[in-house]
Amino acid sequence: MGQAKLGKAAFDAFWRDGFYLQRSFFDPKKVEAAAAWLRSQDHSKMAKSWTEQEPAVELAVWPTVHTGDHPIAELANDRDMLDMAGELMGAPVYIWSSKVNIKAAWCGTAEYHHQDLVYWKDRGYPRDEMLSCMVYLEPHTIQNAALVVLPGTHKYGYIEHEPFININGLSKYMVPPATLSDLYRKHGYKVVEAQPGDVLFFHTSLVHGSSHNISPHSRTILLSQLNTVGNEPKDVSENARLFNLRRSQQEKEEAERRYRFFTEKYEKQLGSKDVTFGAPIPERERK
Repeated sequence: MGQAKLGKAAFDAFWRDGFYLQRSFFDPKKVEAAAAWLRSQDHSKMAKSWTEQEPAVELAVWPTVHTGDHPIAELANDRDMLDMAGELMGAPVYIWSSKVNIKAAWCGTAEYHHQDLVYWKDRGYPRDEMLSCMVYLEPHTIQNAALVVLPGTHKYGYIEHEPFININGLSKYMVPPATLSDLYRKHGYKVVEAQPGDVLFFHTSLVHGSSHNISPHSRTILLSQLNTVGNEPKDVSENARLFNLRRSQQEKEEAERRYRFFTEKYEKQLGSKDVTFGAPIPERERK
């Protein structure tokens, strides 16, 4: 099926590496027009809360874009792209989620190495027969925090992750460094550099991540997140609810821990005439 249209080399590359980069899938002018439309919007109104923002960034994540009526949604729902994804997976696919990720120039934050499966598996999917289409809306290079993948790691299925709290206080998951070192020795890693109009198809179990963007160039992508027909999840509403509760509990506990710590820090300084944190003041400066 996929081999007939894509060619055996592309089909085999996807299943060998866990990803396949299709250059110039979209007309670059169409993609650049969509990116320009996105830049022209009022990002402060698009973010539903500060959890979709980052320090000095009014919009870092824009979720559920495929349901809208705008140029980004048109790309997310592109029939040819979804058909190619289905060919790679050997079964038709449908969109279950989508989002735009913006790594702003100078300060876009890191995404630690993980499998997307860690966020999907507890929704009740019986198998990891899922993938994402990453549409590049802006140039991606190693200088502006392009995606890094560990080829072939999708073959392991789910890899144990550990939870952490990100810069916005949200509960997320990462593959532990010791595991990453072991995977790197076996598989190496690859920086995926791409241009507007390119599309990266990658398996849900592929380990991937990206660094902080401290360059002067923003780096924006669109993700259409897909499930294969036949991989029907069970009890999605209840499973998703329980998953949300587990993550929210972690966030609540961490927020309470930080609140206690900073309250004590503040009250200690408030009740003392001496400096209670930071570098001590030299005698000659105490005037």
